[in-house]
Amino acid sequence: MAMRVTNTSIYRQYTSAVNDVHSQLNKSMNKISSGKAYESGAENPLAYYSGQRMDTQYQDVLSKKQLLTDIDNRLYQQEQGIRQIQSTLATGQDNAASKISYIMNSPNNEISTTVGTVRDDLIHKQQSMVNNLNSKYESFYVFGGNDLSTTPFAVSYDPDTNDMFLTYNHKFSGDTVSTEFKFKLEEDANGGYTFKLQPGGGTEDQLKAAMSEQGRVDVGYGSVHDTKTLIDTYTGGLNVLTDITSDAMKSKNPPLSEIEKALADSAIGVVGQGIITMNRYMTYLDNDKSATGSAGNDGIDKAEFLDTMGKILDQANASSDKLGKVYSNLGNKSNQLDLTLTRLEDDKLNLETQYREKLGADPYEAIMEMYAYNRSYTAALKVSSNIMGMSLFDFMR
Repeated sequence: MAMRVTNTSIYRQYTSAVNDVHSQLNKSMNKISSGKAYESGAENPLAYYSGQRMDTQYQDVLSKKQLLTDIDNRLYQQEQGIRQIQSTLATGQDNAASKISYIMNSPNNEISTTVGTVRDDLIHKQQSMVNNLNSKYESFYVFGGNDLSTTPFAVSYDPDTNDMFLTYNHKFSGDTVSTEFKFKLEEDANGGYTFKLQPGGGTEDQLKAAMSEQGRVDVGYGSVHDTKTLIDTYTGGLNVLTDITSDAMKSKNPPLSEIEKALADSAIGVVGQGIITMNRYMTYLDNDKSATGSAGNDGIDKAEFLDTMGKILDQANASSDKLGKVYSNLGNKSNQLDLTLTRLEDDKLNLETQYREKLGADPYEAIMEMYAYNRSYTAALKVSSNIMGMSLFDFMR
């Protein structure tokens, strides 16, 4: 029985063999680049699908780490903002409290221009505090509560009328425009001050709703079935100023007058009281120490000036203590996040180790395998020159 050998059959067998070697070469190169021992479940079903589960867990850990890192950075910006306000008010060098103490001492308060210099400095410090409350992390405002896109605070002062306004802007969920809450710093019946909510803007209920907003996140503490046990990652600027937490707003529902008074006793309100009081005393000095100044800007004598500034100084220290408490609470939250991030980092390293043990390719073995297949492939290509020259006569000899 004779067998006919043709170039076509030889080429077909050769091509199949070369393709197989080339495929094995590609596989070995993929092992090196990916670090994976298997490309499909068919090669080792148990290890492959175990690795798939670990990969899902690994991606979950990475997403949580990214989320908590963003939250931690936002809390850090909040801490820094509060720390700066506290420093500007009473704890740092050249703070507002030291300026008030300075102007209360004679002869620093005998000349209107000297008092005016200190007043202007307090105006600058007050604006600095507002800038801290408008701090941003990436593209959103850290003291905006659930509203991350609206610049929350603004303060304005007119020395001619001695009128001071604090404005809070907030866009509620579902609204297309922000709601404006405007407060005017006014004397109350007891001789103190209050930041009175002005009509024509946001209502009392809306104000309380803004101060009740929360951003509770499951970071590994508490239960999702009881949101009160989860960490609140939002801290609204009004909550910082008044020292009335969102939880207190929800549980106690304080009256508007309490919120207004707390705002007046805040860092911005205390400095504002000092500005207004100094302006009134300047009117007294500028008018040959007469009892009153221009309309709407009544002067006060030195005795009343010193008495009022003494009370303001006490309020400044009390407000600084409140800011310290808020700062401490934020620090506790940051510590919780840091512990969780540390645990997640440990989980990440553990999963990477398990993944390498289950599905990881041995680097040395993979490299040697690649070189072996590469030599085989190179040799196979050289054989092609000999096959191409063959004909039927070569097999008939």
